[in-house]
Amino acid sequence: MGAHRPSLDQVFILRFWREEADTSDQGHWRVMVRNINTRHRDVVDDVQRAFAIVAGSLNEAVGNDESRSAVDDPTTSDL
Repeated sequence: MGAHRPSLDQVFILRFWREEADTSDQGHWRVMVRNINTRHRDVVDDVQRAFAIVAGSLNEAVGNDESRSAVDDPTTSDL
C-alpha cells in the first residue's frame, strides 16, 4: 500500500439571504460563497449556483492534489 498525503481541507462559508424585488414578485435567494483557503468570494442569485461553485472548487482541489502527487512520485512516467 502506497503512502498517501492527506488532502488539504477546503473550508467554505455560505451566507444566504432573501431579496424582495417588489410587491408582485416573491423575491429570490442570494448567496455569498467564501472559500477560506483562497479568500475568493462570489455572490450569486440562487442556491444551485452556490453549490456549483463549491463543487467546482472541490474538484479543482482534487485535480491539483493528484497533479502534485504525480510530480512527487518518481515511479510515474509519461508514456
